[in-house]
Amino acid sequence: MLPNTYDNPGFDQAGKKVAVALPCFNEAPALPQVINEWRKALPEAEILVFDNNSTDGSGAIAEGLGVRVVPVTRQGKGFVVRTMFTELSDYDAVIMADGDGTYPASAVYPLLEPVLNGQADMSVGARVPVAEMGAMSPVRGFGNHLIRTAFVVVMGISGGDMLSGYRVFGPKFLKGVRLKSKGFEIETEIVCQALAGGYKVLEKPVSYLPRVAGTESKLRAVRDGLRIFKMMFIQSLQLKPWRIPGAVIGLVVALALLTGSGLLWIAAGTAIGALMVLNRKQP
Repeated sequence: MLPNTYDNPGFDQAGKKVAVALPCFNEAPALPQVINEWRKALPEAEILVFDNNSTDGSGAIAEGLGVRVVPVTRQGKGFVVRTMFTELSDYDAVIMADGDGTYPASAVYPLLEPVLNGQADMSVGARVPVAEMGAMSPVRGFGNHLIRTAFVVVMGISGGDMLSGYRVFGPKFLKGVRLKSKGFEIETEIVCQALAGGYKVLEKPVSYLPRVAGTESKLRAVRDGLRIFKMMFIQSLQLKPWRIPGAVIGLVVALALLTGSGLLWIAAGTAIGALMVLNRKQP
């Protein structure tokens, strides 16, 4: 079991320019606690709240606490993260964490240090839900497992904790990646872009805590799950064009073996031949 709080191991920013970027949509009850925890964990870092049309006064609360607020008028987490990358591209490290209190600020040191010293272009806080506190529902846990399994199938490699919102980005990643997502599929696109660009990625386990009372999840399981799967398949077709057709052909061959169907063997052979022809036509 991971701790809910972590000791500062004598961490020193050493003059590096570090930002803490908090996506925010109606997180007023949690913001004072979250901002206070980040100030305690990283006193020299700049904290920014990226306010995505909150209607509960989140932006005003953050400003009242002396935090810089960046309005993001286009609705969706993808737009928020894209704005972060644009606004903070000249920083030595940008820490992204949710504004609902689910990620402990004091767990940042093992994630931040390798980015600042060049060992990683992006580090990821792999979520370990605090079970006895009900941090993650069984439905969300199953959904996360399903998405990870699908990613291995269509990309041929593990994406780790793909949907973690606790990440640290270095300057190479901030300047080199061009994101296009609108909503919660943004983390999936980030993982795919990291793989495509050959970026150095490091993952460390962190406790995943329950949301602060008075806040609620903005994730909609069916709608956002479909967006995530769509992004996954699009990225697979662009980066690993053989994976999905190969999986389909493999399924057809398996069915042909089980049933002895001549039609299935013909379909599999035709598909394999078509893929070989298409592959030869590519420059």
